[in-house]
Amino acid sequence: MRDSALSLGASRPTSRDVRQNANLLGDLLIEAIGYLEGEEAAGLVAKARKAAAHETDEGEAPGLDHLFEGLSNDQAVFLARAFASHSLLANIGEDVAGRRRHAEADARPGDERARTLVDAVAVLKAQGKTDAELAKVFAAMNVVPVLTAHPTEVRRRSMVDRETEISRLMTLRRHHLPADLEADIRERLFREIALMWRTRLYRPERITVKDEIRNALSIVRTSILPAMVDLYEEWSGKIGSHGHIAPLLKMGSWLGGDRDGHPGVNGDTLKLALSSQSRVILDWYAGEVRKLWSNLAVSTAYTPVSDELLALASQAKDPSVHRLDEPYRLALELIFDRLTAVSQKLTGQWVAYATSRTDVEPYAHPDAFVADLQIIIESLEANGGERLVGASLRTLVAVARACGFHLMSLDLRQNADVHERTIHELYQRSGSGVRYLDLDEEARSKLLIEELSHQRPLVSPFTAYGEETAKELATMEAAAQAVRDYGHACIGAYIISKSATLSDILEPLVLLKQVGLVWGGAAPRSSLKIAPLFETIEDLENGPRVLRQWLELPISRTILGDRPVQEIMLGYSDSNKDGGYVASRRGVARGASALAFEADRMGVGIQLFHGRGGSVGRGGGPAAEAVLAQPAGTVQGRIRMTEQGEMIARRFGDQPTARRNLDGLAAAVVQSSQRPVNRPDPKVESAMTALAQSSFEGYRALVYDDPAFEDFFWSATPIGEIVGLNIGSRPASRTASRKIEDLRAIPWVFSWSQARFMLPGWYGFASGVERAGLSTGQLQDLAGDFDFFASLLSNMELALAQSHMGIAARYVALSPDQTNAQRIFETIKREHDKAAEIALAIRGGSSLLDNQPELAESVALAGHSVDPLNHLQLELLARRRGGEQAEDVRLAIQLTVAGIAAGLRNTG
Repeated sequence: MRDSALSLGASRPTSRDVRQNANLLGDLLIEAIGYLEGEEAAGLVAKARKAAAHETDEGEAPGLDHLFEGLSNDQAVFLARAFASHSLLANIGEDVAGRRRHAEADARPGDERARTLVDAVAVLKAQGKTDAELAKVFAAMNVVPVLTAHPTEVRRRSMVDRETEISRLMTLRRHHLPADLEADIRERLFREIALMWRTRLYRPERITVKDEIRNALSIVRTSILPAMVDLYEEWSGKIGSHGHIAPLLKMGSWLGGDRDGHPGVNGDTLKLALSSQSRVILDWYAGEVRKLWSNLAVSTAYTPVSDELLALASQAKDPSVHRLDEPYRLALELIFDRLTAVSQKLTGQWVAYATSRTDVEPYAHPDAFVADLQIIIESLEANGGERLVGASLRTLVAVARACGFHLMSLDLRQNADVHERTIHELYQRSGSGVRYLDLDEEARSKLLIEELSHQRPLVSPFTAYGEETAKELATMEAAAQAVRDYGHACIGAYIISKSATLSDILEPLVLLKQVGLVWGGAAPRSSLKIAPLFETIEDLENGPRVLRQWLELPISRTILGDRPVQEIMLGYSDSNKDGGYVASRRGVARGASALAFEADRMGVGIQLFHGRGGSVGRGGGPAAEAVLAQPAGTVQGRIRMTEQGEMIARRFGDQPTARRNLDGLAAAVVQSSQRPVNRPDPKVESAMTALAQSSFEGYRALVYDDPAFEDFFWSATPIGEIVGLNIGSRPASRTASRKIEDLRAIPWVFSWSQARFMLPGWYGFASGVERAGLSTGQLQDLAGDFDFFASLLSNMELALAQSHMGIAARYVALSPDQTNAQRIFETIKREHDKAAEIALAIRGGSSLLDNQPELAESVALAGHSVDPLNHLQLELLARRRGGEQAEDVRLAIQLTVAGIAAGLRNTG
């Protein structure tokens, strides 16, 4: 039985902090329900919790099932709310305790991995790196976490705010608080939980792009930006040259720019995203300038100032006679007014603290803003006031260099198929007679290269285009205007989904030429970086060939510029859905090495953009560890990584956590970049190649070759209900079909996690080992000698531990075709059990995660919260599939979906 100690494998109690936090918040929830809904309602929740505690390891909970079977639809909604709320509160309790453990772990000696950039630099200095060499390292660095939307995100901003306040109050608690203070905090926690109970947990309507932008910026404003400020202040003081540090850490976003399969993303959302981001960073700049103005009441009666400062101050329009001898204040007042003018231009609003409209000239570019700040710094330094500069002024400059007026660089993404259709229509409407879609690859590439060799446009303002083409052109025109308004750095890259050929790279260049972001001619140039995204196993294998074809073109060098760096995005999600966990990870790693080799051979740097998700099957796991597991020679001081959906709140939800993760990521990039590139061991390569190929074959045999599997997936997981619910802002599939090939990778992973299979995180490994004929000894050698394989095993073990085959079997029972359903499930369960057996044999463990007790406790705590929601979801799915179409059943299912997602946290 599952008792309150939350066993996993061998019985192991949770840590005291986690248990105490979870118990306190759970008790307060019951208390709030009793206060607001009455003791009978609280009694029903308590009864359900007691029944849930008697679930067996096989997923049997007859008392709970009996209770749920007798629920009215209203009661089902009520209990779904209660369990979903409990799941959220359990997460908060664990996170608060986890932050304490992280703080303790960060201070432990003997860990070879540098957890901060300052520590990583200390290691390099100990190895003999000079300050000049380190400055070059920093100048070449480009570390960019990229925030993306989540197609299964359902949380509301108001709920995020409640969670943040509960978390804050929990961190205030200490073991030996005075009784009155302890009681006050408990009462405030009760009030927050009661308010949470009376707040709609999740959206009944589909989330919009505007909602996604607003939700993400809430976290950026409250935690990510303050964390970046802290880090730049520390770095400037401890590792910067003369207090200056290169803008090595930046933030990126897809919110409002990722239109691949998203009908709601267009030129208007691009404008909205950038203006919303601009407001956040300009308000911060204004606040910092205002604080500097208050501090720098330095009079020329006591110290000289530079001529440049006097010239800057003379442009201010301050009528006060009291500041005639305070040029620093006058200069800062001018800077503030010009920031206000920038805000008026870009957002239509004043900056924070502005009291009136300004008629001064706005800064044309962030560099001009930085130049004015530099004048103040240099004047202070030149006139004996170097120590008066302080960290705040240098930090303001560092952040301004990293964030500009746009805060986060916004990527544009579109599918190559859309580009093809758009190019085809442009040629058709131009009267050229060219039927682009009928051309083969060689003819397409030749035509596109010719189109880039001159300035003539394909687009005519007097021609009417189809809806799709008109939308594409309007979005690109909006991007061109954004570059004019914010500068080139506001657009991170143009990502080409489904890239497979050279023409896929050339097509967006021709389209961007129509709006002035690419200039044609003998030496064409581009304002934007073009980044092909290689997603499937086949595309990852062919990627190096496509890159070579591109770099062999003379036009590639002028388009890439004087210091050529080619960005390439690697897809973890679709490659996983295409070929399974092992083949996907191997394909990404091998593709990264081959791409880096081709780029180096052609004299071009490479920047890899890792399209990771939150789950193991989609490349999830700690970002720093993922960087350190990258093949040597592929990081090169530059990396971009997606941070998606629910993982944004988990990794950046509060300032200390955001700071730790950003600092650890920067440190990992430095460490990984310094690793020597050695020739791979032929035995390792041979074993991994055999394992990946065999795993691919085993995975494909089930998912794509078994004719009954598609129906099994749609009936044994809640994918059908997920598609029908208002979850996320984009469609779950690229087409209207039920084909797995057309389903987006995130709903694919999400569905398996809801039903507790976690199949994308482990399926194919065991059959791959058996097909490849690898012994335990060979696998142990691989794990000991090959960081990539050790990381793969560690993440797979987590996915295996998170799965629950007993509960999964209950979902299989929903399938109408029980003959095939049971046959397929037995195949899946056999693979699961064998994968766990092999993983434990490799490291000599006795139960999953017994070498990582805190992670084991975390998984167990999640199961304790989520298991009852699974049982309730099963009851509700049976009702709905049995013909019950009442709105409250739909709502209850949505609540269980969201509650399970919240509890597991890495669902997609």
